[in-house]
Amino acid sequence: MPRRAPGPLLLLPPRQVELLVLRLVVVFGGMQVPEVLQARKVDAGRVDTTALVAAMEAELDASGRRALARRVGEAEQGVTAGQKRTEAASAEVASRAASQRAAKAAAVEAAARAAAAAAALAQSLAARALGIEELRRLLAYGEEWLAAAQAARERLERARHGAETVLTERRRRLVEHRATGQPALPEAEVGPAVAAREAEAEALEGERRAVAQRLALDEAKRGEAGDLRPQVDAQAETARLWGELSALIGSADGKKFRTFAQSLTLDVLLAHANGHLAGLAPRYRLQRVPGSDLDLQVVDQDMGDEVRSVNSLSGGEGFLVSLALALGLSSLSARDIRVDSLFVDEGFGTLDPDTLDVAMATLDALQAAGRKVGIISHVPGLAERIGARVEVTPLGSGRSRVAVIGG
Repeated sequence: MPRRAPGPLLLLPPRQVELLVLRLVVVFGGMQVPEVLQARKVDAGRVDTTALVAAMEAELDASGRRALARRVGEAEQGVTAGQKRTEAASAEVASRAASQRAAKAAAVEAAARAAAAAAALAQSLAARALGIEELRRLLAYGEEWLAAAQAARERLERARHGAETVLTERRRRLVEHRATGQPALPEAEVGPAVAAREAEAEALEGERRAVAQRLALDEAKRGEAGDLRPQVDAQAETARLWGELSALIGSADGKKFRTFAQSLTLDVLLAHANGHLAGLAPRYRLQRVPGSDLDLQVVDQDMGDEVRSVNSLSGGEGFLVSLALALGLSSLSARDIRVDSLFVDEGFGTLDPDTLDVAMATLDALQAAGRKVGIISHVPGLAERIGARVEVTPLGSGRSRVAVIGG
């Protein structure tokens, strides 16, 4: 049989050695393992597996050596696993010991803090002359009691501050009073002065009671008038409407209403007049002054609709505008009453020949439409253009001669 190489030397505790021996007893079927150990000089703490296996092989026959080798390998694996479990158990024991030491230190520290807190509590209670039972009674109060106590404390604090302010003022006045010497009133007059002030105070109290009674009566009347509030509001709305109408057209002599009605009629008149003015002087257009009822202004359409006063028109332009208004008035009156006659007094002398031709053409058109047009003028050239006319020639001394020509 070949020589076996030296096996590992296991260092095991005595208990592990005993377990290993018992397992080997089972493996070798009841063989006296302790005798083998004694024969090989193996102590209880050191096991030479090579020597142990060699001693066992001497006791076995060849047929059982293979089984023995297999079992020895299994035994060695079990020993290795047991060693690992032992090491894990040792580590766990060490960890638990460290945890126990940490817990013990924390307990010692907590006990120290508790002792310090107890000492501080005892010192605070002694400083406030409170016992532990009184402290427990105070801690039994709820949040509402604490809020009420804080509110009462604030009120007392404000009252104290006010009292200190009054005391300071009273001390100042006392110092000033002492600095002035004797009082202003002699002692004999103090009594009557106090009586007079008391009588004045009683009179003021009577007035206060009277005012209070009037206020109470006023409150009662206000309560009674509360039911009338909807009617008052309705009447106020009606009064507001009539007030607006009065501001627009109302007055004692009817002037506002007449002006309002005339402004409406003027709008219609301006529409007719602008129709005639478009033929007489297309440059201009008439309109009312904004914010005014009866004032007029002209729009110069050749100057980008520039607004101008009627006073800025030249004599000829003013005559054409006046003629347009007169023609518009005749058109306005023609709704209910036909106006067959139109008299134009003067104004032709301010026209240039072209404008005069336009004005005469318009009047000829009116005459051709069946209307009678009368012209009063002293322009010689104009008389030549009128077939039927009445000439008035002054003779002096307040006399004139009238002649009908072309009639």
